[in-house]
Amino acid sequence: MKFALILPLIAVFASSTLHATTLEMDYSGFYKYMAKVDKAKVEQAQLGFYLSRYDGEGLCTITSGAILVDEEVRGEVNVLAHGQFTLTKDKELDLDKARVVLEVVEDTQCDISIQIQANLEQGTTNMAALREVEADMYQLLQTMAGWPGKYFVPDLQGIKLNPAQPDTLIQGENQLKLSQSQLAESGQLDLPKVRITPWF
Repeated sequence: MKFALILPLIAVFASSTLHATTLEMDYSGFYKYMAKVDKAKVEQAQLGFYLSRYDGEGLCTITSGAILVDEEVRGEVNVLAHGQFTLTKDKELDLDKARVVLEVVEDTQCDISIQIQANLEQGTTNMAALREVEADMYQLLQTMAGWPGKYFVPDLQGIKLNPAQPDTLIQGENQLKLSQSQLAESGQLDLPKVRITPWF
């Protein structure tokens, strides 16, 4: 029951359906959620912005993007290898009612989706460091849920590690899941650059 209660809270800012190959959205919505990350006072957790295909067949392919005020480019949109796009965070852009403009390959419906995540560089990482990442993401999840939603945030089963670069595997797999019992151990992992997400 607790898991069902938190999903509508997250869906509120993840359900904007868009059409065509040039997509325009108000910057203010993105700014509000980036500001919530600051409020959460987390060190590693962040919000990842994505465009998901409405038909459930993965992500829409973003070729370029910009932040515009009227027709003037005032900020950058960076598209990462795994499909995430990042935005300049600037209060002035919010006040000036900027727009986020994205160019996509597919002529299909795309949904804005927002993922709580953390990025980890390639190298050797111990379980204690991964436990800190998990705690950071959980703290951000509670902040995003607000009141009283934070009291109904489900416990995490652990974390999921996904390669940050295409055609990369983690211990021979496309994804590595670490349970709470595994995170409680004292071992180390040799990892490529990864994107970590909560495992509910």
